[in-house]
Amino acid sequence: MLDSIILNKRNALYIAEIGLNHNGDIDTARAMISAAARSGADAVKFQTFVPELMSSVYTRDLLDTGVEHRRDTGLVDFFRRFVFDRDQYRELKAAAVGRGILFFSSVFDIDSLELLEELEAPLYKLASSEVTNHPLIEAVAETGKPAIISTGMSTEEEIGMAVDIYQKRSGAELVLMHCVSLYPTPPEQANLARIPALSKRYDLPVGFSDHSREAAAPALAAALGARIFEKHFTIDRLHDGPDNAISCTPEEFASLIEAVETAVTMLGTGTLSPGNAEAATARASRRSLFARRHIPTGKVIDEDDVAALRPGVGIPVYERMQVIGKRSRIDIPADFLIKKEYIY
Repeated sequence: MLDSIILNKRNALYIAEIGLNHNGDIDTARAMISAAARSGADAVKFQTFVPELMSSVYTRDLLDTGVEHRRDTGLVDFFRRFVFDRDQYRELKAAAVGRGILFFSSVFDIDSLELLEELEAPLYKLASSEVTNHPLIEAVAETGKPAIISTGMSTEEEIGMAVDIYQKRSGAELVLMHCVSLYPTPPEQANLARIPALSKRYDLPVGFSDHSREAAAPALAAALGARIFEKHFTIDRLHDGPDNAISCTPEEFASLIEAVETAVTMLGTGTLSPGNAEAATARASRRSLFARRHIPTGKVIDEDDVAALRPGVGIPVYERMQVIGKRSRIDIPADFLIKKEYIY
């Protein structure tokens, strides 16, 4: 599915990560879908989860001291702000399809996967946080849908296990996404060379989930082989969303697409021989063999009779030894092109 989308449209697939930036407001979410479509996105992606299944009520204690002391529902309450129900998701999917773009979501638990299956989501995203969540990976694989797995903060062994689990249970397409789980990602941490390394190691297509603020990052990723791009998306720079600091505006998203399309076009095919577009330049700037002076009929042509001059419309200079030592069939005036039919 992902390959066909790329091949049938542009050089790459562009995903606007709406994520949580809608703040749980359905009108904002619809507006973001429309803005993403206008910006050229091929897909919009949300995040679907049950807040109570995301974090322990002892998360803060366990991170701070390693011991459960006091229940704290703060994280659960925070994530509850961003939840849509089934009907709202159905409405958002219809809005995306109506604008001609894909609707899908990152899924964080089995209950949310079942909800998205009811909505007939066309594919799934597994966030970097879920690379070690093997039961969820198994469940996603068993849907038979294509999947995208982000690889931030994941070791080679962890990625390998996730890939093996998915591929043993599904023949559907699997794409890895290079990302760095730092928000924003500093330039020195971007590690874009990981894109071809991941592709070679797992023999899979690798995209780029960009958390940086560097405008050059997507084009560089494209040069390294990425053909699927995901970027957090916001309505405008003043919008109050949890991921706004690493999100791009509609204008920036359109610029990202333009930069990647240009980069891929400039890469070309890698062929060592020139294309037809250079033929006219070659004719004008290459050199041919000309008569340096008058060459009478019957004369044995020597080095002093021949000059290498532009344009390159006659015998190339590298064939000069096939001319020198031959006789002239006709009088060849000085400065005339030497043609093969003039010599024997």
